Amino acid sequence: MAAELRLGFIGFGEAASRFAKDLSQAGLQSIAAYSPSAAKAGADDPVGRKAAEAGVELVPTLKALCDRSTLIVALTPGKLALPVLRKARRHLKAHHIYVDASTASVRDMERAAQTLEGGAAFVDAAVMDPVPMNGIKVLTVASGPHAERFRELLGPYGMNIQVVGEKAGAASSMKLLRSVCMKGLAALLLESLEAAQRYGIADALAADMARFINGRPFEDVMKRFVCGTAIHAGRRVHEVSEAMALLKSLGASTRMTRSTRETLQGIDAMGLRERFGAREPDSIAAVLDAIIESKGRAAAGKAETDQTNG
Repeated sequence: MAAELRLGFIGFGEAASRFAKDLSQAGLQSIAAYSPSAAKAGADDPVGRKAAEAGVELVPTLKALCDRSTLIVALTPGKLALPVLRKARRHLKAHHIYVDASTASVRDMERAAQTLEGGAAFVDAAVMDPVPMNGIKVLTVASGPHAERFRELLGPYGMNIQVVGEKAGAASSMKLLRSVCMKGLAALLLESLEAAQRYGIADALAADMARFINGRPFEDVMKRFVCGTAIHAGRRVHEVSEAMALLKSLGASTRMTRSTRETLQGIDAMGLRERFGAREPDSIAAVLDAIIESKGRAAAGKAETDQTNG
């Protein structure tokens, strides 16, 4: 392990304190942390005790943190990511690696990389699951030219880091795009189960949906959903329309189901069934490429029409 590694956390909340505790137990000896509240903490208050248990030195200023750290991991609220980086920049040197693991926007991560260009190394990182439940075993994705170095430094201590791209913003994109599915799935479940509760079959429906999902690897479920929709979108429009009519009759929300029907109608209009010869393609990528190509043609056609009419 890299004995010279000196780790510093900006922010010492739930995630940073758990990471620090696990890394300390794994043998990392030099860990410091700074936050406005932690800077004021005494040895006997909760933050001070938490730091002592984690083997962390609380430092009074950002400058002090930068002076004693070589690898800095920022775990701040997303809206503070850029302001904190701009304050820290004056104290950062060429030997520093600055990892932003806040829940900031992709654009902010791109701006952060630009802010440090020519100076300290920057890594965009995203923690993909709850830290209190998983500690350093939680998947942390990282991107940017220096992401691999981040993985090399903390991987030997057990931190689960996956490099997902050479461009800052890719890691944050991965977390946000996963949220499109996960948060959307939550909304779909609420819409479906609310209607089922009104009808008196919520427990039975929940059990059946769990049976379907649990019955096969989710990789297979994704492939079936995506590739099957490419071929069968047309006939699925009818089934979803019937489902929407049922929702309305029960006085339940139809917002997500309306969007589903519109999506299926759009896929059907692309002619993917004909493109793939009415056979499900072998890969999700083939469907995605076909959708992107179709949307590109549609956009180009609209631009040409607008130009002609203009």
